[in-house]
Amino acid sequence: MYIYLTVPKYKATTAFIIKGLEIGEENNDDLIESAMNGKRQINLNNEMLLIGSLHLMERTVSKNGFNISYFKKGRFLNEDIYKDAPFVLVAKNITDSSRTYNLQIKDIDATGGSYSYNNSDKYNQFKWNEPFTAGHQTFLLEPNKKTPETDGEYIVRWKSISKAASELSGNFTVKAFDTKTSVIQITLKAENIQLAKDLLNALFNEFNLSDIEERNKLSDSTVKFIDDRLAFITGELKGVEGNLENYQGSRRLADIKGQSMQSLENSGELTRTIKDINIQQGITNMIAEYFTSTTSSNKLVPSSLGLNDPTLSLLLTQYNELQLKKERELPGNAPNSLVMQDLNTQISSLKSSIVENLNNIRKNLKLQENNLQQQNSKYNSFLSSLPHNERVLQEIKRKQTITEGLYLYLLQKREEAAISSTNSNTANYKQIDPAIGYGPVEPNKKMILLSTALLGFLSAFGLIYFKDLMNDKIMSKEDIAKKLSAPVVGEISYLSKRKNQNLPALNDTLASEQFRAIRTNLFFSMKNNKHKVILVTSSASGEGKSFMAFNLAAVCAIPGNKVAFLEFDFRRPAISTMQADITTGLSSYLKGESTDLSELYVVIDEIPSLHIYPSGLALNNPTDLLMSENTPELLERLKQHYDYIIIDTPATKPVSDALILAGYSDVVLYVVRQGTTIKKHLDQVNDMQKQKMLNNLQIVFNGIKNREKDYYYGASGYEKKYKKKKTVTENNIV
Repeated sequence: MYIYLTVPKYKATTAFIIKGLEIGEENNDDLIESAMNGKRQINLNNEMLLIGSLHLMERTVSKNGFNISYFKKGRFLNEDIYKDAPFVLVAKNITDSSRTYNLQIKDIDATGGSYSYNNSDKYNQFKWNEPFTAGHQTFLLEPNKKTPETDGEYIVRWKSISKAASELSGNFTVKAFDTKTSVIQITLKAENIQLAKDLLNALFNEFNLSDIEERNKLSDSTVKFIDDRLAFITGELKGVEGNLENYQGSRRLADIKGQSMQSLENSGELTRTIKDINIQQGITNMIAEYFTSTTSSNKLVPSSLGLNDPTLSLLLTQYNELQLKKERELPGNAPNSLVMQDLNTQISSLKSSIVENLNNIRKNLKLQENNLQQQNSKYNSFLSSLPHNERVLQEIKRKQTITEGLYLYLLQKREEAAISSTNSNTANYKQIDPAIGYGPVEPNKKMILLSTALLGFLSAFGLIYFKDLMNDKIMSKEDIAKKLSAPVVGEISYLSKRKNQNLPALNDTLASEQFRAIRTNLFFSMKNNKHKVILVTSSASGEGKSFMAFNLAAVCAIPGNKVAFLEFDFRRPAISTMQADITTGLSSYLKGESTDLSELYVVIDEIPSLHIYPSGLALNNPTDLLMSENTPELLERLKQHYDYIIIDTPATKPVSDALILAGYSDVVLYVVRQGTTIKKHLDQVNDMQKQKMLNNLQIVFNGIKNREKDYYYGASGYEKKYKKKKTVTENNIV
């Protein structure tokens, strides 16, 4: 039913290669070569995330109209017919784009057809290429063929872009083709194979186009940003260069290093010149002091003192000549002679001229010194300002260098962006082959059939296991062994009501052999006992206790043994109930109403050696009667007359009658019925055994439906064997 009622799905797949560096290949730094070849680093995981993004799927759905689906209505399944629909739906106005809208189309002819909205039973007429309103939404239907007349009903479904993209993405898988290649494989499942192929091809085209658009946008924004920064940096660079020009012009700093060396040389030369002037000033002062001093009167003046004034040299020469002439004339002339007076007058006049000339020289030297000092102070001022000027120039030039470097860097990046833009329209991805489709791939019939069979098997197994887990009944000998340490002396197969007679042990059946096996096992367990008293009981009624006791008594009596069957179940007597004429029994003896044993038992024709002692009239409270002294006395008398005494008692769970009689028995035969006896009842039996309340406890497993395979004679084979034997008489004993 699942296979029949499930819409089949087809699979389409395609693969594309990513252009760029091969895995493990190093990128070179040649921008032009990288731009021409389209080399770039590849990260497959990032690419797979991009192509598998919901945004790309929404873009593909919106651009190609994949949010509108066309179906041909079938009896059980609606077939996706995609482009084979005889019409095309155009959504003119959608007021609520979050909902899904369904239109049922039928009765199509050359003029139009009928439509209903969202599974409504009411159909309205429409005409081709004319808008119509359905549920406050405006649609338009265009014929897809020249003659769109066709039978059948169609369903067209409009979904929101986001919902359609989300549903398609759920059936979309992306994986790397191989770790050694840069190939990505994409797969899509859809109800129409052509739809799946078209969607994959459209998705790849949109992926490629989206990448080109992003790279163009990035290239344009990069170029615009660089142009803006270049304009700003150009203005800033002009400002820095203007500052440098103004600073150097205002301080006349053409070549600060050369100017500093020249200024230093000029300052040294001026300093030396000033020193020479100072020396000449000293010489001038010395000569002046010589002429003004009284001690140096009438003495010669040194003429080689380094003064470079020709007038002073001439005057000094004349002065020295007059002094020499005076010295030559002095011996021959009197001091007051005309010759001497004339010489003194000439010397005095010449001396005045020399002093006046010396004053002029000193003034001239002073002026030269002052002029040179001013020049030297300018050089010194320039040299002292050099560190500051150099620091300021370095700051201006540093800013100029940084701005110029940034300007050159932006120019380089602008060229790189321009070169890269030549590659922005080149696709980075190449579809190896158009999408191919195959299928159907869902539902997988073989897998579903196998899974269904396995599920059925596991369900049945689980049901059986759960039933067994929740079952609190004894189901196997292993369950008995887990609860009790007592041996299992025999097993009795389940007998249907048709076969369940009072004495099946007398028939040639499997049950008779099973009772005989129990008899044999009991005889071996009691071979050392002088008297053989067997008490048969169980946990609750319905476990076959009385049936077991009666048949065991029968098989024990068949060989000729004298067997007494005592029906001590006073509350629910089986034999007394079947024989309505029985009025006396064990209850009469225990009450003291009858002491003659021959009056108490009955005999069946088939087994004369089996004496059945019925319980007699039912008693409401037989426990007190069992605890009387008549009970052991009765058993002692019976031991003197019978080989075996079989006691049928009530179940141990509701009353304590069996526990009272267990004290007089040699063997307690406990009946456990398959599927009836509760497991926790055996826990109580185990406690009674530990307390030694049950003598020589042995177990009979009754009502077995699932015979164990290793049973030594096999149920089915034995039954077949005895069915073939001829029955001698109806009441055949042996």
